[in-house]
Amino acid sequence: MGAQAYLFDDSYVADAALAQYRVVVAGTTKNHVRLPTAQDANAIIGVTQHSTSASGDTVLVRRAGRTKIVVATGNLTYGVPLRIHDLQGRTDRQAAAWVSGDGVVGYSEEASAASGDIIECFLGIRTLLG
Repeated sequence: MGAQAYLFDDSYVADAALAQYRVVVAGTTKNHVRLPTAQDANAIIGVTQHSTSASGDTVLVRRAGRTKIVVATGNLTYGVPLRIHDLQGRTDRQAAAWVSGDGVVGYSEEASAASGDIIECFLGIRTLLG
């Protein structure tokens, strides 16, 4: 059986320096992205595929498919839903109950052993309603 993949990447303008494999949200200007300003942020655009050094740089953002991400903790297991953990765009599992307005990044495709690990993620970007 052959392996197939669906990936969707798009170019954006970075509103600041961005690290690789970080979750970014919509900037204040169309086609701009920035780091989140809170845990569980919504308006998620995707995950940076490379780093940028300054505001105004172009960044490739993965919007659909599989991507690598940086995790904030070592307690992730396979298949758990992921959220934005911090203002650096790192991800983690949701320990408390999800609430309306929380942003969901996707699902872990492997476990993490420590903060800062880079793991595979299947993107399932959405904002919870209700």
